[in-house]
Amino acid sequence: MRLTCATIAMCSVFTATSLHAQSAFGCSGLEDNRELPAIEGKHGVFYRINTDIRMNHPFSAAIVNHLAELSRALESRGTTLVFAPIPTKSVSMPGDLPDQARLYGFDLNVATAVHDDVLDRLTAAGVLTVDIRQALLKAEPGKLPFFNSDFHWSAYGANLGAAAIADVIKAHPFYETLPVTQFTTEPVAEETAFSGMRRVLQTRCTVTLPEPITMTWNTQPVGNDSGLDIGLGDSADAGIDIFGQTADTIPIVLVGTSFSDSPINNFPNWIAQHTSLEVVNFAITGGNQYGAITSYLTSAEFQEAPPAFLVWENPIYNNLAQYGDQPLRELIGAAANNCAAERPVAIAKDRLSVTADVSGLDASDTLFLDTGGSTAHEVDYTFVSANGGERLKALRRGERLRRTGRFYMPMTGLWPDGAQQVRIDLSAPFGADARLYVCHPLPHQEEKS
Repeated sequence: MRLTCATIAMCSVFTATSLHAQSAFGCSGLEDNRELPAIEGKHGVFYRINTDIRMNHPFSAAIVNHLAELSRALESRGTTLVFAPIPTKSVSMPGDLPDQARLYGFDLNVATAVHDDVLDRLTAAGVLTVDIRQALLKAEPGKLPFFNSDFHWSAYGANLGAAAIADVIKAHPFYETLPVTQFTTEPVAEETAFSGMRRVLQTRCTVTLPEPITMTWNTQPVGNDSGLDIGLGDSADAGIDIFGQTADTIPIVLVGTSFSDSPINNFPNWIAQHTSLEVVNFAITGGNQYGAITSYLTSAEFQEAPPAFLVWENPIYNNLAQYGDQPLRELIGAAANNCAAERPVAIAKDRLSVTADVSGLDASDTLFLDTGGSTAHEVDYTFVSANGGERLKALRRGERLRRTGRFYMPMTGLWPDGAQQVRIDLSAPFGADARLYVCHPLPHQEEKS
């Protein structure tokens, strides 16, 4: 049969009309959007294909072991790590998944098992881990823990997650030793959150998508007119003073991503409400997996006054191995503060580089560079072997991270017999008192090269 131009045109119109008919918002080609491939679920809920529909999350045994080392290092300073992985939207709101999800190989039972396996392995390794997925599944009918057209959680979802974190903290023996502060939280008004995801989706839809609207809340200490001041970690001037803080130990410090940093969801204040403990928030929007916790653990605030609990919120789909072992080894070194062995350094005249002898060190050791207050955000380590070979290891701090001037680099990825010398180049001059130390592993944390 020979198709005429008119027949082909009718088929094209019919196909396009059929595609739009399957969408409540006239969306088409969402899955082909290179910027943000997505699928439309029920009740106007949208899921990202590359993260929400993904079933496998990179969480290797090495990552679990490093998190366990970090937990032990913090414990040596009197701090309990509370790891709070944010689950994917698909396993938290499975009732709104479309049948189309199966076309991408999505199986809810498998995705749930993978999620739970990560939590089980962390718990078995001694990491205090929060099951936020179970909390979000308890959402009341008609209330969404995540925004329908965005990947962030609403204030309602943040409240559920905070309650789960509070249950874990209150079950810890150290909780009973902390001074409590009662808080009350009152509704303020509905607000619309900014959503880059919704903007991208809207370009493929003819009908206005649901806006990320949530009730906002105001949390106050009971019996006092002053609000809770939770110094945010995305500003160099952010304070850590919080109302009523009289104890030597800060009860809770929160580090994390935009899930914790967005003021519209009230997340840190929900934690304060449910734990009756004051919370200092160092979360950073756009700081990736490690931005907030690296900024905090390398800061003077942590070194001088470690908190009782450190809550680390991090979406489970964020790959903690994306940048190799350096970020977690840096956190372990900063947390343990076991870096008393100083190595003499020779500082260049322009104060942009130093050289030092690093012979005798192995892969279990970490170099701690205290720049003396440099504002550098780029550091290059050029290691030199006994026969003159060179290997470069680079360390980068994002623009949104705090300039603490402290950097940690593990001695991994070098030669079997280690390096003899290192030259360290900064993107900004060293301060007046630059020093280089070696962080040795704690006795029960030794690694093999």
